[in-house]
Amino acid sequence: MKYMGSKARFTKEILPIILKERKPEQWYIEPFAGGMNVICEVGGKRIANDNNYYLIEMWKGLANGNKYPTEIPKDLYDFARDIYNGREEKTLSDDLIGWIGWMGSANGRFFEGGYSGKSNTKIGTVRDYIKEAVSNIEKQKDKVKGQIIFMNKDYWNLDIPENSIVYCDPPYQYTKQYSNSKNFDHNSFWNWVRNISKQGHTVFVSEYNAPTDFECVWQKEAKSSLSANGKIGGNKLSVEKLFKFSPTNVQ
Repeated sequence: MKYMGSKARFTKEILPIILKERKPEQWYIEPFAGGMNVICEVGGKRIANDNNYYLIEMWKGLANGNKYPTEIPKDLYDFARDIYNGREEKTLSDDLIGWIGWMGSANGRFFEGGYSGKSNTKIGTVRDYIKEAVSNIEKQKDKVKGQIIFMNKDYWNLDIPENSIVYCDPPYQYTKQYSNSKNFDHNSFWNWVRNISKQGHTVFVSEYNAPTDFECVWQKEAKSSLSANGKIGGNKLSVEKLFKFSPTNVQ
């Protein structure tokens, strides 16, 4: 699924590190599951959490086998957006509103980036962005069925099973954010990671940078349209990193 900050292209590299010491019955938790691009590739007992209610409702619907329209005309998109913004009576289900918003919005931005639809390319062809979005999620939907528990909470309110593996892909500092993450408190987040690490959980965090008591266990330079100056577009080179709490790393 197209999602700002998606780790789809890094999954094959970071998962072997995250899951290296996972035990057969050990829980795998994602407090910021988003597009589910990582958790879909993990087996066993899993919790997928996100604070976007409509995103989780959509994923729950897909896991339950719900069918959604593969074509989203602009009038349907506008109608769903008006319901979401409280300008129309609620006549669509929450999971359908989620589907329309995520599949029909430009740049994977839920009712924030405008309608994606179709556009002409420089080589004279027509690109159908909604068809691409639907095709991508069709490849994922069977992978979310089974042992995934979906939750809609703020990360700090999660009840995490004892000795879990926790992978965090939070909103990156100094980058473009979804509207529900614009006031994200990064200092509080890092303190939360420290606390749950001390409770016995194995915690990994994706970010560009981290406090000095976190060790970088993987990194890779990659082009990204999600730039560190808070703008979307272009192909900025950034260094993706995976961190783990390491109090002995403080200098």
